[in-house]
Amino acid sequence: MILGFVRPKSKLRLRRGAADAGILELNNLDAGARLVGMDPADLRGDPMVHENRAGLCLAGWPVTERIARHVADHLADGILPEVDRRQQAIDQERTESGWYSYSRRDDRKLDAEAAVLRTVREWCGQDKTERYDELFALREEVVRLGKLIEKSVKALRDRGHGVIASTIERDLGVHISSLDPDVRR
Repeated sequence: MILGFVRPKSKLRLRRGAADAGILELNNLDAGARLVGMDPADLRGDPMVHENRAGLCLAGWPVTERIARHVADHLADGILPEVDRRQQAIDQERTESGWYSYSRRDDRKLDAEAAVLRTVREWCGQDKTERYDELFALREEVVRLGKLIEKSVKALRDRGHGVIASTIERDLGVHISSLDPDVRR
């Protein structure tokens, strides 16, 4: 999931086959290292990295994990909304599955997915995660207060205070209804 945020995608590929799962393939070590914001010399010096004459580089799981952690930290602003979206999908799936369709296997699968998301949040860094959560809470509060103001403006108009209502609307500047009600996407 984390490496999927690195652009362009064609520069690195995580192998998923049984024999080589966790191996990261970089088309060009120098370009790939710069793409993920790491020093190529640092990667070349790792014994878990193999570079052939054509420049193709294969990195073992410890290096792949180190790169993924580094990318998560640097691209946290893009990754955290996706983590949140996936967590909401897990929560919704747990809610929607009734007692008649609920199985232990489904529960284990959802628990494993949630554990992966917790790890990704951790790799994004506590400060960035807290900032993202705070930003979400602030957006929710702005929407809540905006709706309260819109109700107040409507009530003022209904009671014949159109001038005051128009002044408040003008001072508000933006109609809250124009904001996305699902602020955590």
